[in-house]
Amino acid sequence: MSGESGAAAARARIAVTLPARDFSRDWRRYNLVANYIAEYASAFFDHKDRAENVISSVFYELLEHMATISGEGADIDMRLLIADGRLVFEIATTSVSPESLAPHQALVARLHGEELGVLYRGMLEAEPGPGVRRGELGLAMLAHDYRADISTLAGAAGDVSLRATIDQGEINP
Repeated sequence: MSGESGAAAARARIAVTLPARDFSRDWRRYNLVANYIAEYASAFFDHKDRAENVISSVFYELLEHMATISGEGADIDMRLLIADGRLVFEIATTSVSPESLAPHQALVARLHGEELGVLYRGMLEAEPGPGVRRGELGLAMLAHDYRADISTLAGAAGDVSLRATIDQGEINP
């Protein structure tokens, strides 16, 4: 594989778990955590600066969205796996209310169902207001700009997992 050794690529992984309340108390922690993971993971790539930028951007947007829909007492698990030419970003939370889950699932479905360019442009041009949830534009940006495949899985107990996969070519053009 270009940009990383095959053996390291199959094992390259980082995982971090933090309480959701840490992010609601200080929004700067999105950036701190995203940059921390990105700095570590960028060592696996030839284009370290580009890797760090892409990984940090993706994690920031995913983390902001998941922290926004998580309950105050929830934990947020973040994982990055590099395998088979793909970067797999996973963020899971242990507590999402049904009121937050429905709009989340609808957004993820819209990222696959509509003309993505039209959806993204509409979100960029929309006036801020009560109908706009934090992190929605970020997920649309990931799907549009990084061609991320975004999916979600919800469990019966309020746990939700969000996954975004992007091609390694976004880092090693």
